[in-house]
Amino acid sequence: MMKRQRILPRIAKKVAVMLTAVLLLTLTNGFNWNTQTAEAAGTTPVERYGQLSVKNGKLVDKSGKPVQLKGISSHGVQWFGDLINEDSMKWLRDDWGISLFRVALYTEEDGYISDPSLKNKVKEAIEAAEKLGLYVIIDWHILSDGDPNIHKNEAKAFFDEFATQYGHLPNVIYELANEPNGNNVKWNNQIRPYALEVSQVIRAKDPDNVIIAGTGTWSQDVHDAADNPLPDKNTMYTVHFYAGTHGQYLRDRIDYALNKGVGVFVTEWGTSDASGDGGPFLNEAKVWTDFMASRGISWANWSLADKEETSAALLPDADRKGGWPDSQLSASGKFVKQAILEGSSHNGGDGNNGGDNGGNTPGSDNQGIVLQYRTSDTNAKDNAIRSEFNIKNTGTTAVKLSDLKIRYYYTDESKQAQQFFVDWARLGNEKVKGTIVTLPNSKAKADKYVEISFTDGAGSIQPGEESGDIKSRIHAANWSNFDETNDYSYGANQTAFADWNHATVYQQGKLVWGIEP
Repeated sequence: MMKRQRILPRIAKKVAVMLTAVLLLTLTNGFNWNTQTAEAAGTTPVERYGQLSVKNGKLVDKSGKPVQLKGISSHGVQWFGDLINEDSMKWLRDDWGISLFRVALYTEEDGYISDPSLKNKVKEAIEAAEKLGLYVIIDWHILSDGDPNIHKNEAKAFFDEFATQYGHLPNVIYELANEPNGNNVKWNNQIRPYALEVSQVIRAKDPDNVIIAGTGTWSQDVHDAADNPLPDKNTMYTVHFYAGTHGQYLRDRIDYALNKGVGVFVTEWGTSDASGDGGPFLNEAKVWTDFMASRGISWANWSLADKEETSAALLPDADRKGGWPDSQLSASGKFVKQAILEGSSHNGGDGNNGGDNGGNTPGSDNQGIVLQYRTSDTNAKDNAIRSEFNIKNTGTTAVKLSDLKIRYYYTDESKQAQQFFVDWARLGNEKVKGTIVTLPNSKAKADKYVEISFTDGAGSIQPGEESGDIKSRIHAANWSNFDETNDYSYGANQTAFADWNHATVYQQGKLVWGIEP
């Protein structure tokens, strides 16, 4: 953060997944799960996704389907290690819906270099994650040491020990260097050689768990790594951001890396500024979480701590064992909990509604289709729903508009017939059609959607181009008022075009953008 074994064959990992599933089913037999957890049929993230790998720059599950993991990072184990335990992690899994836990082992700052016994807290986190079916990032958290080569020998010994002891598990992820930093600490000269050497130590004991390499300038120079990636096929590259400090330029760097087929994993981000304080900048954070969802980028938020700073998820003196009501969460904690739960069910959900999801992760296999949205009417309680859309093609092939359908989800207070209008479209009003559809099973924030389609004469969007503004409007037949405040797709503050994953796009019937309610 800017503030501040044995070698087992691959089959052993599959056996570990099966044993974990059997153990969990045994432990839960007779237990009174809540309804939402029961609907998840006793599954955990590791049981569903199994052995992770990297394919065409995407994090994929055991079946090769893209998956987005979401979770939280500990603060330094030397300061807030008492919050890292099986009880708190179980609460985060069941109440927050996390699929991922990152354990931050600082090297300096009274960390591992001065107190090697701190590694026992990392082991506790790994073993708790194994029991709970969570993925766990082992974070070698360099910060003031800047150049990862300063403690390279210690890093090699550490990762050798952990890959030997835990490399047979399918849920372990290695983060080689949290935030390399310093004017003379660059990817090609310092960071890449370090990462190559340490990753080779890991691969001698663990041939296939995912490795994450830090990048320069506090893990913001992912474009440098994209230009000269490591040879290991199961390596991803981290980007860290803080919503009050980092904006579009860093998202552009991520897109640059993704377009080069390099996998990006945001192992740390905060709702504050880069100091860990200030804010929270929740509107900016929402732009970031939507961006990550649209690209299927996995993430861990900073941090599970009750420190008096903005980025801490908990208020001071929170219980060390979990069980936190929302009244014990900071503004950041409440935002992050909701961001994790969006598109997923408790205990990881059933994998059908985005979020921690294999087949429909937003941005997976979408051939570069991006939907942008803004509202042209900030009065949420008048007689019209006025939504504007823009479809971007960030891929490499042309996309026929007639193959695409947009769905915008809302609640209908009037229970009257609905009318759809196109007020203006750059491609021509007559080439845009809308159909109102009633959901067969109403959701908490949606019982209808408008499906916007395009005629054969609408043409195609070429690579790097966009559809242009499409201004739509919906009225009830009796022109009575709506209440959009609880509508799934409505963004009250979204008055400028931005990527929007609360509306969906289908290409020839296949979901290629967004998260269904």
